[in-house]
Amino acid sequence: MQTFNFNLRGLTKNVMSALKLEAKRQKLSVNSLLIKMIENNLGYSHMVKRPIYHDLDKLAGTWSASDVKQFEKNIKDFEKIDREIWK
Repeated sequence: MQTFNFNLRGLTKNVMSALKLEAKRQKLSVNSLLIKMIENNLGYSHMVKRPIYHDLDKLAGTWSASDVKQFEKNIKDFEKIDREIWK
């Protein structure tokens, strides 16, 4: 499915606060909440079903500080840019 992006301007502080609060309540990002609201109000909620994956849920929040440190050490080389291949 092709998706599109757009910018939404002119929201008041109160509306943005309400969106953030509702997104938090539904455990969604503000972007996901807005997509859901638009789809529902246009009658597309029954047509657009995005899969929700839970295969990594049991790993969330399980790393210790030393695990993070080791991981960051292990991926340090990926931060280097090989300028020869990007010419």
